[in-house]
Amino acid sequence: MSDTGSNRKIGLALQGGGAHAAFTWGVLDRLLDEVAKGELFIKAISGTGGGALNGAACAYGLHDNAGEAKRLLELLWNAVGARSSWHPFLFNSPTAELDSPRRSNVDSNLFVIGQRVLQQVSSPYLTPWLQDPIGSIMEQVIPDFGRLNEHSDGAPDLYVAATNVNRTALRIFGPGEITSKALMASTCYPTLFQAVEIDGEFYWDGGYMANPALNPLVDSVDDLLTILIDPLCVEHGPPKLPRQIVNRINEVSFGSSWVTEVRQIELINQLIRDKVIPLEATNGKTYAEKRFHVIRADDFMEEIGAASKNTPSPGFFLALRKAGWKAGNAWVQCHLAVIDVRSSFDIDTEVKNRLNGSASTIRSQQPTNGKP
Repeated sequence: MSDTGSNRKIGLALQGGGAHAAFTWGVLDRLLDEVAKGELFIKAISGTGGGALNGAACAYGLHDNAGEAKRLLELLWNAVGARSSWHPFLFNSPTAELDSPRRSNVDSNLFVIGQRVLQQVSSPYLTPWLQDPIGSIMEQVIPDFGRLNEHSDGAPDLYVAATNVNRTALRIFGPGEITSKALMASTCYPTLFQAVEIDGEFYWDGGYMANPALNPLVDSVDDLLTILIDPLCVEHGPPKLPRQIVNRINEVSFGSSWVTEVRQIELINQLIRDKVIPLEATNGKTYAEKRFHVIRADDFMEEIGAASKNTPSPGFFLALRKAGWKAGNAWVQCHLAVIDVRSSFDIDTEVKNRLNGSASTIRSQQPTNGKP
């Protein structure tokens, strides 16, 4: 069991991003070192897309211990890599330095462009032989979903976001509802795979409505740590090539729900500070300010490009894991100690100003390369 003695209790919010979610693998690998030492306790996890897969592997492993969670995360990404038909020689920049993120950038790769064009004239319903492998992969990683759904004082509750196709509605699969199909629903990219049917309803990738959802965490913890995949800021813009334009549209769209939800929670914080909302309501429910923390690497993600989300390979996953571990380690060194004390994420600069609308606040935004 995980050590529940730590006062540093967090709720993890894990963003999706296809192959780029291997970055989160690296971050979690570093955070789990602190869990093993009793310096950190993960009380709840909310995930979308690849973040949901990472969250499921991590939560299931923590029913035993941090070491088992680390093992299952490695098993997950090895299993995904084993299903990949993407080969390194197809990279757009084979002459780039081996350690350069640009080596993995395939935004201008003709093979990748051709794949995307084909998706616009085809449909997963016209190619039913192309089956989504996520279900079988997750059943390999999590042999007992019943155990995953059991409440345990030593393991986090898991919440998985999906988008209801017909109703334009967010669906959160919570404790007692997590199955391989729920994870398939959260990762279902609609131009690649058929919508996932659960109880007569059809679902696509949760990122269209929540990437990731924070609301499921607020009743469990006061410190919310988000691991972001899509860059909030990019330096080399605007994008000019057609696919780069579409990719950045998707990044902005998928990130906007998270920015808005953080702002909503911060507005409640302000009402608490102004004593408009009492700390204890008449119904006996206790309110407390929420503290925000973020691990991200905007510069790195901009360098590798958005198109590489759909080009999984074992070598690419290891490079992403390395970058994630580095970003996670930087955050641990600078900010772990402020858990249960204050936010380490500047809400005014990073969120409030993004929704302010003025020229001066727009100029205040800066990218980050995993540096706190």
